[in-house]
Amino acid sequence: MAGLKILPPLEPGDLLLLDGGMSTQLSRYVTGVDEDPLWTARSLVEHPDKVEQCHMDFINAGARIILTDSYQISEQGFKDHLSLDSKATRDVIVKSVQIARTAVTKCGRPDNYILVGGSIGPYGACQHDGSEYTGDYIRNGSVTKDDLVKWHRPRIEALSKAVVDFMAVETQPTWQEAIAILDCIAEVDPVVPVWVTFTVKNETSLANGESIKDAISHVMRHPLYSSGRIFALGVNCCSPKVITGALDSIRAVNRSLPLVVYPNSGEEWDGAERCWKGVPQVWDECVSDWLKRGTIIFGGCCRVDSDQVMQLRVA
Repeated sequence: MAGLKILPPLEPGDLLLLDGGMSTQLSRYVTGVDEDPLWTARSLVEHPDKVEQCHMDFINAGARIILTDSYQISEQGFKDHLSLDSKATRDVIVKSVQIARTAVTKCGRPDNYILVGGSIGPYGACQHDGSEYTGDYIRNGSVTKDDLVKWHRPRIEALSKAVVDFMAVETQPTWQEAIAILDCIAEVDPVVPVWVTFTVKNETSLANGESIKDAISHVMRHPLYSSGRIFALGVNCCSPKVITGALDSIRAVNRSLPLVVYPNSGEEWDGAERCWKGVPQVWDECVSDWLKRGTIIFGGCCRVDSDQVMQLRVA
């Protein structure tokens, strides 16, 4: 995987275990996470020790990749709910990387054994209305590409300043926002590797109904792809039962890049009531199909805790 410095180097057939859902793990230590408009990001300010403990939990469960707790950070959100200005918000984003690095050190892992990815969630996540699973703000035209580039820039600049190992453009409900983020990364950082994962509603469609194949084609036309900086494509925070088909849709367009997969439990987020509903699904019968399609980075998203990550390692 070009640009990633991981030791020991990966051999053919090796897998990299990713962490699980920060919100699920953090809920062990902090109450009211899912109801909070800042979600897990508030704890970077009010409970940084608990965020660090969550990273350590995942590392001790076997994760070789952890993502920063920056998924739901925005300047507007921190101004509205924490009365922090732009500089203070950027400082918190930098702190999210430092906390992850400290967790690696405290777990006794050597340099470059654990990769720290900078989490870049979609605009909709910070609206706390479930629109990251619909992309309605793109479909209805209320947010333009220029708006998205401007909105994402502070977080991308701060993650770049803090020197993450890569940037995780994740839970994207539309290809338009993914491209806006890639444009911003290209402007801000000349070298950082990137992965791009979409959230999907079925085997052929993104969360907003657009074609998975079209989305991957748009990513492949981006300069970051042609320069080799996009090192993996995949899906996250979606039902396990649709992933095999979604990976087939990706593979119909791109047969070369490694795949990254981190589903949620199969429950569904109710944006109105701000809670998870439904019954968790069993992954066991699906995992071998994902690996056969070229998945080498594998973990969990919402409702997946460190115990389940450890079970993935054993499996």
